Amino acid sequence: MSSPLWCDWQAVNLPMDCHNDIDLQICQSMAAIMSSRGTPSRSRFAQMLAAEQIKRGQTDREVAENHGWLQQTFSRWKLGSLPRQHMFASIANFLETDENAVREMVEEAQESAASTKLPNVAAFNAARVYGRVTDRKDGKYVFDAFNKGRKRIPDGRYAILIDTKIMEPALPVGTKAWLDPAIWPAPGNEVLAHTKGGAAWIGRLVGVSGTSAEIERYAAAGRETMTVRDVEAVHVIVLSERLAS
Repeated sequence: MSSPLWCDWQAVNLPMDCHNDIDLQICQSMAAIMSSRGTPSRSRFAQMLAAEQIKRGQTDREVAENHGWLQQTFSRWKLGSLPRQHMFASIANFLETDENAVREMVEEAQESAASTKLPNVAAFNAARVYGRVTDRKDGKYVFDAFNKGRKRIPDGRYAILIDTKIMEPALPVGTKAWLDPAIWPAPGNEVLAHTKGGAAWIGRLVGVSGTSAEIERYAAAGRETMTVRDVEAVHVIVLSERLAS
């Protein structure tokens, strides 16, 4: 008999042996539909996405790549984030419906959504440190595989050590920064852009287009920009230590 997967973010036990990425993410999608104990109900939009993913038997990455989205984008939609209008056409294609139906579901979710609150600083105290700098000059981090080798990109809040001067004076060497994947990235945010294979680059977000992100760094000779390709997630730095002056 297979052992149940504990999907703690949904507080529900599922009797499925989640031995690969597809099973794991289908479990999570089922949890998004089935959960009702102690968590807010999911919008009809989020439930429709999760149900369609289950029907197709695809991972978050496969769904995202097939429709020109970031994996993080699709994952966050299932958790309650809402898309912008220019995404409605591709979402309608995925759900096999029309744009008006997508617009109606999004507007319905907006009306019922609770007001957004800033994260509780105390909640970051137990955040685990992930990743390590492998190229100080380029601001490159590498994230080793975890969760039995299935994942390289953290889902929950986590911390990184600033071991590169590329973001000084905003993020000084020797300090720690905390990231929250639940925060939607916006231009001007200090971020970590995660790519396939566990590599990530730190910088100030300029913009995201498809699976590419343009970031800016505070080089000694002036600001410089770079394009990060094959992006799977862009995580926002929400807290950071500051050195005493």
